[in-house]
Amino acid sequence: MDKAVDTAPQAPAIRHQFRFEGSGGEYFKIWIVNLALTIVTLGIFSAWAKVRNKRYFYGNTYVGEHNFDYHGSPLRILLGRLIALAILLGYSATVHFAPALTFAWIFFFFFAIPWLVISSLRFNARNSSYRNIRFNFTGSYGAAFVAYILWPLLAAITLFTTYPLARRARDQFNINNHSFGGKYFHAEIPGAAMYGIYLTGLFIFLGFLAVAAVLYAGLHTQPLNLKNPATMVPLVIVFGGVYAFSMLFLMTFIGTKVFNLAVSRTALAERFQFESALSPLYMTWLTFSNLLLTLATLGLFYPWARVSVARYWVEQLAVTGPQEMDEFMSDVVSGQGAIGEEVASFFDIDIGL
Repeated sequence: MDKAVDTAPQAPAIRHQFRFEGSGGEYFKIWIVNLALTIVTLGIFSAWAKVRNKRYFYGNTYVGEHNFDYHGSPLRILLGRLIALAILLGYSATVHFAPALTFAWIFFFFFAIPWLVISSLRFNARNSSYRNIRFNFTGSYGAAFVAYILWPLLAAITLFTTYPLARRARDQFNINNHSFGGKYFHAEIPGAAMYGIYLTGLFIFLGFLAVAAVLYAGLHTQPLNLKNPATMVPLVIVFGGVYAFSMLFLMTFIGTKVFNLAVSRTALAERFQFESALSPLYMTWLTFSNLLLTLATLGLFYPWARVSVARYWVEQLAVTGPQEMDEFMSDVVSGQGAIGEEVASFFDIDIGL
């Protein structure tokens, strides 16, 4: 007997575009006050400044008619920074006064980094919300140790030929352990696509070096003499400039491509599919032009630069699902239990990871 075929009409997919409604002028007022108070308080206000910044950017990021919100405690952030400062001072003192004991710090970081990572991720997730429903992060120490310690070690041992897989392991750990109101995100990032991004980046870098060699040969016809400043200075300028630009472009290219890939493979509760359409070329132009304008204005353009990047980044995101967002939100509220009410535990801190 033939299997019955479901002929019921499927609900049409609905696409929800993210949008950003902040402006450089608005953020400038927040930024300049934050900067002044941070300087006056010798950095102590920076924790409160971070909360104000996050609340501004979260509050101006919308999906549908609703925005995100941030609930982080400045005191927790300050505590995290004091812990980080104490660790840094302890390490510096050991290197200066007892260098033979430096290996003890390596041992400490080896086992402390996974805990610091999950603590920071959990803090930021639990203090982020959408429509009064909290996010959460439930990654374990063991899984963090594998993703942040063992995979990078394997990449180093294999001369970074397995680095794309290490990056994939880290991204999947971060995504798959996040949830929204008890509904989990899930991502399966293909290793072949990740390798394709990094190999393309490698070929682009080699292309930049070839362009630098052609430029140098065309601009300077004298034989290369490492002891002659007349030949070395142009060499350093040409290759140094090309190297700096190529690094900026490669970091942007790889970052945007990996982000697009990871987001496009991410789903929420097997109902909503995310997508990202960041352009590496436009992101490079945005980064480079913002850098020049920030330098030319002695830093005063920074708020407009940050808002322009945030707007472009957010507005290239979208989420598509087979049902209205309100229906899904009702399902989340009914099934989330106490997770939406939960606050960060005492040991959850933000150390800026």
